[in-house]
Amino acid sequence: MKGEGEIYVVHRLLDEQICDSEGRRVGRVDDVELRGDPPRVTALLVGEGLYPRRLPRRLARLVRRISGPERWGGNALRIPWEEVDELTSTVKLRKKAEDLGLGMGDDPERWMVRRLPWN
Repeated sequence: MKGEGEIYVVHRLLDEQICDSEGRRVGRVDDVELRGDPPRVTALLVGEGLYPRRLPRRLARLVRRISGPERWGGNALRIPWEEVDELTSTVKLRKKAEDLGLGMGDDPERWMVRRLPWN
């Protein structure tokens, strides 16, 4: 992302909506990868397999049993920071969701989205 500066990572990135280059909502930021000294954001981590990391230990165990283990490329994905185009009210990506291995997001043909009352 150009024009990088200081941001409050937890406040600004966690749980933010992610949109691909076509404006389609494709998920939310579940975790952030930091590296270096001083720490720099190197990737956004996305997927339901990452959510138990954010819960208290006992609850995390229960949720992990339900959601299953983290499977990178399956229920946990890494989006390199270089693929972030801009931060506005959402995190906008440079590429289409399919090119980054993300799901179809709000595709109305998906069974869950199709069941929503406003669709």
